[in-house]
Amino acid sequence: MNREVVVLATPIFGAPLTPELIEQIQAVGPVRVVPISRDGLVHADAEMALSSAEILLRGGLPASVLDHVVSRAPKLRWIHSASAGVDRVATPAVRAREITVTNARGVFSRPIAEYVVMMLLAIARRLPQLLELQRERTWQPLRGRELGSLTVGIVGYGSIGAEIAHLLAPFGATVLATRRRPERGAGEAPNVRLFGDEELEQVLGESDAVVLATPLTEQTAGLIGAPQLQAMRESAWLINIARGRLIDEAALRRALENGWIAGAVLDVFNDEPLQPDSPLYSTPNLVITPHTSWSSDRVTERGLNLFIDNLRHYLAGEPLENVVDLEAGY
Repeated sequence: MNREVVVLATPIFGAPLTPELIEQIQAVGPVRVVPISRDGLVHADAEMALSSAEILLRGGLPASVLDHVVSRAPKLRWIHSASAGVDRVATPAVRAREITVTNARGVFSRPIAEYVVMMLLAIARRLPQLLELQRERTWQPLRGRELGSLTVGIVGYGSIGAEIAHLLAPFGATVLATRRRPERGAGEAPNVRLFGDEELEQVLGESDAVVLATPLTEQTAGLIGAPQLQAMRESAWLINIARGRLIDEAALRRALENGWIAGAVLDVFNDEPLQPDSPLYSTPNLVITPHTSWSSDRVTERGLNLFIDNLRHYLAGEPLENVVDLEAGY
């Protein structure tokens, strides 16, 4: 490819691309990177780049701003989402233009899986209760459990779910996982039993801890409400590292206040950042973290390498990796 390919690049993980990262992208071939702000603004001398841009490297860009950028970039052919979730990318404007969308599937699997294992260990060894006893200056030894005795349900057996199961395997934990097409994952891991999405209630009822790792789509929004929480064991914990809108937060508060389940860990919420006056902060047996499960010292490098590899495919006219089915939402 001899022509110059213009790449619009928004801030990634809250920060604009550094000159060094831009240089790495442009070293791939005849490529010019044009920084664009989170509100869709470009420098005056780069305004003309919108009319010729073919690629958008998208970080935390709101859906409304994305549509505005798409409307001003008639030659846009490919959007790469720096996140794995594409619920804010699959907009009507993007679908109408049939723009190819790729995502960062696999980039965050390891840190998120490590976060989940950390929380499962904390739950099994009763760390929240031990910390509460420390605050109360009370000496009361508590009996914990070993991960090998736990059954962990994973709702959404994609790259993150598979990595969680992989890290749990040496502990001997039993894993029950849901997947839209369970037959595709059969035999992947000996410690995993796969179920169809329609068997969710069975997985909930048999699990000591349930991890939500499914994408947010029209079908999965509100997936966990009062009926699902009541289907869980009273001793079970719920962990959400996917999207806040998967859970009916009011129903979860009732479940924790009334003892339907033992506890929950939330790293994602319906509205972020979580406001200081949110009732979730005072909900019993709820561990809150500020959407940090994905973060590590390696995700930026891993994510950029994925984009650069795909950019090479694009310039060579080859199929792209991690292409998203916009109808399915992942």
